[in-house]
Amino acid sequence: MPSKASSKLATLVAAGILLAGAVPALAIDLPGQPDRNQLAREGRFNELQILQSRQNRIEFQREQQRFREQDRQIVVPPIQRPEVPMVKQSCQIRLFGNIYRRVCR
Repeated sequence: MPSKASSKLATLVAAGILLAGAVPALAIDLPGQPDRNQLAREGRFNELQILQSRQNRIEFQREQQRFREQDRQIVVPPIQRPEVPMVKQSCQIRLFGNIYRRVCR
């Protein structure tokens, strides 16, 4: 019967193997070259950033749409222009040569 410690150790080892992913047996890392796993992680990280950016944009657009719908529901009364009394001028249009002039008194 296996002890609890060896059972936990076996579970941790299995979890570590699963988390590490499958590494090719003949993979050789050359000096000065980036690690393949690092490139894979960065690629996944970039994909995650792209997906998050898309999701944030979709959420932003939905929020803006909600704001526009709320704005449409608010009824603003039209602005009433105050009535200002106007003085009518008695202007006459007179012809002076080739020019029309308005003469107001």
